[in-house]
Amino acid sequence: MSLFGAMISGVSGLNAQSQNLGVISDNISNMNTIGYKRTLGRFSTLVTESATPTRYTPGGVRFHPTAMISKQGLLQSSSSTTSAAISGDGFFVVRDTATPNANDEVFFTRAGDFRPDDDGYLKNTAGFFVQGWATDRDGNLLDQLGNTTSSNSAAVGDLQVIDVNRILRASADTRNISIGGNLDADQTPFAGGTDTSTTLGINGTTALAGQAGIAAGDSFDITVNGNTTTITITGTDTLNDIAAKISAIPGVNASATSTGTDDTLTITGPGDQNVTVTNNNNTPLTALGFAGPFPATLAATYTPGSIAAGTVDENTTMPITVYDSLGSAHTVNLRFLKVSQNRWAFELTGQTTAGNLDPSAHPNGLIQSGYLNFDGDGVISSFTDSTGASLIDQPLSITYTNGSNASEITLDLGNPGVGNGITQKGGGVDANGNLVSYSTDFINQDGAGAGSQVGYGFSSDGFLEVQFANGVKRPMFKLAIATFEAPDELGAESGNVYRQTRDSGDYVLREPGIDGAGKVVASALEGSNVDLAEEFTNMIVTQRAYSANTKTITTTDEMLDELIRVKR
Repeated sequence: MSLFGAMISGVSGLNAQSQNLGVISDNISNMNTIGYKRTLGRFSTLVTESATPTRYTPGGVRFHPTAMISKQGLLQSSSSTTSAAISGDGFFVVRDTATPNANDEVFFTRAGDFRPDDDGYLKNTAGFFVQGWATDRDGNLLDQLGNTTSSNSAAVGDLQVIDVNRILRASADTRNISIGGNLDADQTPFAGGTDTSTTLGINGTTALAGQAGIAAGDSFDITVNGNTTTITITGTDTLNDIAAKISAIPGVNASATSTGTDDTLTITGPGDQNVTVTNNNNTPLTALGFAGPFPATLAATYTPGSIAAGTVDENTTMPITVYDSLGSAHTVNLRFLKVSQNRWAFELTGQTTAGNLDPSAHPNGLIQSGYLNFDGDGVISSFTDSTGASLIDQPLSITYTNGSNASEITLDLGNPGVGNGITQKGGGVDANGNLVSYSTDFINQDGAGAGSQVGYGFSSDGFLEVQFANGVKRPMFKLAIATFEAPDELGAESGNVYRQTRDSGDYVLREPGIDGAGKVVASALEGSNVDLAEEFTNMIVTQRAYSANTKTITTTDEMLDELIRVKR
């Protein structure tokens, strides 16, 4: 019994080593196969239980091929912009047809040698088509209905075979405008309402108390934008002193004559705000000869939209070219008017001729009006609309009459307190001695007219980006990465692909580099993880083990032969 058992054990050894040589042969033959994962031969004992503790019954050996699917292969550079490798865990999701239906099986591979076929669909050398999410212009993932989705809730049905011909021509509507430049701090503010005293007999060079019935302690109020300041006449204040007190109020200016007789006081409000002046006690304003009855209002001479309506001229204009969703170009003008110290009004306007701005949505071509306020360093402190609401990071809506979609444009004039956009510094004069009211550092906008496709390729974050002749680079798809709990338990199929098995667990779709998924390396390929030196070493060991098992068989044969001779 033991002799035949020894021979059978030797036969099992021959069989196991033969299979191991097949594994080694397969590894070596695929050492240059992109994304190939080697298989290792592992062995376990087969034990036959003995009937008594004094007898040994030979068993044998069992062969276990073990796939090293989770082991990373070396990455190598590729000249193809549509090649991609995965650094880390996960697999590309592929199908065996360019037009799969819901019942077609999904496969997984690390072979990222993708090339477009005649129809523009990306497939690898084995003929499997890679899948990903379609994206919008901003790179947001889209489901099969074109709605924004997330990889955390995406199903395989949301994936599409990546098609480089999905968009052959594209334009880009303007969504962001950023401007850098300087508004001249020495620009004279646009004057608001003005009132001048007319009382005769006032000597502006001496104390007002005691003149025209004015007494020390008399006071009056000046209210600007809801803020009230009280001006009190002391026993020594002259007309110039009162003018200085009034001019200290933000946005209000005052001046006085000092001829010594019949002097006057002039109060001027800011160009864009009403100023209210009110007597308090002993009617000093009346004594000075200001027009009553009080309270009196110095009306603003600028109201939002005055520049667009043509009733007020701006200090400077900046033309900007923007694009609508059809790729048509339009010229808009950013127009500035200094309305008081450290405060500028602006109006963004355009043309209401045929094919341009919709006049019903933009009367007189006005898109947006508002204010820029600067601090004492000439840096923006606030950027608001005409009601005081902040316009920072707030899109402005533009409606056209040429059939394009309404545009939402964010106007970036700089961050408050930083000085990285529009500033208010002294502008100086030009070569002709003229005041330089505005200087431009840069104007950037992200729109473009229509352009045809000139190139495409994967980016480092897994997007398939398409380059157009107009300079636009737009993401069209994003690669999906499938991860498994036990990737080494996947089932291998021809074409260097794998299928899901019960032991591998279900796949989870992830974006590259997120939640444990590997990162995409663009213009690269993952080589096989075969170590040739180790394979040759294993081949020698396998050969010797095979030879040793043959010796077991031949020795057993000789012993059986001797046993048979006993009967002779």
